[in-house]
Amino acid sequence: MTLGQVLNSAQKVQLRTEMELFLSHLLGCTRLDLIAHSEREVPVEHLAALQAGWLRIQDGVPVAYLTHSKEFYGHDFYVDERVLVPRPCTELLVDWVAAVAQARVLEVGTGSGAIAVSLKLKRPDLQVVATDVSPEVLEVASKNCVQLGAEVELLESDLLKDLPQGDFDTLVTNLPYIGTASHDAIAENVQKHEPGLALFGGENGLQLYGRLFQQVQGWSFRFILGEIGFSQAQDLKALAERLLPGWKLTLRQDLEGLDRHFLLERN
Repeated sequence: MTLGQVLNSAQKVQLRTEMELFLSHLLGCTRLDLIAHSEREVPVEHLAALQAGWLRIQDGVPVAYLTHSKEFYGHDFYVDERVLVPRPCTELLVDWVAAVAQARVLEVGTGSGAIAVSLKLKRPDLQVVATDVSPEVLEVASKNCVQLGAEVELLESDLLKDLPQGDFDTLVTNLPYIGTASHDAIAENVQKHEPGLALFGGENGLQLYGRLFQQVQGWSFRFILGEIGFSQAQDLKALAERLLPGWKLTLRQDLEGLDRHFLLERN
């Protein structure tokens, strides 16, 4: 079986991009190499792994879980089934945090560490602390800190509940925001294969944001930045008005023109 035949078969079911990523990882080459040498046979020793990977790709498993690699903000992050696969739209959140943060940043719910690590590499002058409720998830974030050379302090905490109050100017978070009763738009393969702990945020998706906003009282944050679902802007506004009165809310759109990121600034 040639490389070209493998890719053409994947293209017929609209999975060529996924197969290119997996096959280039399997063979230790670039995607351009696959195209340039499409007449070459797949080495016999890789056929079994190719078949197993192809079955998982057809089942909707994110390729990042097969290659244990996902590019985010110009860096290759390690990912596995313990964490959500970083999304390109979240890179815009990193840009916004980097533009407003002053000295000390706390990230809540770090997952793979993509936001915290990317921020530290972009703004090495910042002190960055990142938390997650899951020790298994923190193992992934720690691996990325070491792998990418980012000095980020990692702590286990349920939102802010288990942390001593610190002198942070900026709080950033990308909490689970998929609702179980409303705002529940989610791809079938995402729901099937990515961790529910990182996806679902209560009935309307904003339950964890509500808890976080309640816990913010007494902290020194000047800025709170985060990511929401494309239809949650009005619900977030109502939540912030109720729990953080006096804070100014600004929304920013993603590359598709949808309200996706928010900034709450203390007046």
